[in-house]
Amino acid sequence: MIHASLKKYQQVNKSTAQEASPYQLVAMLFQKLLDNIATAKGAITQKNHEKKGTELSNAIAIIGVLEASIDFEQGGEISNNLASLYLYCSEQLLLASTNNDIDKLNEVAQILIPIKSGWDSIPLENHNQVSF
Repeated sequence: MIHASLKKYQQVNKSTAQEASPYQLVAMLFQKLLDNIATAKGAITQKNHEKKGTELSNAIAIIGVLEASIDFEQGGEISNNLASLYLYCSEQLLLASTNNDIDKLNEVAQILIPIKSGWDSIPLENHNQVSF
């Protein structure tokens, strides 16, 4: 499932993803995840349930890919906390989809934005230490 989700994402951005470093790939996944959430909010507003479902399914799949990439051996407690946040976000996205709840989508975005910001702030000289 996780590799299938990553493969699906790579097909959308095939050339970019194939050339991306592990650091860049994770950054792309975070951006796509936030884009999916934003698009789902618009779909809820427009009562486009099919689009909402597709966007939130993709968002949940991306969270699964991010969670599967966590290195629990090196990350220790931080890894466990991050995995818990990812699980919570996935659950909230499912609830948001079921209930057409834009507030839940905003909540998830507010959780993910600082994680993405932290990732984006990794110094350039450390990018090569990232594995995926």
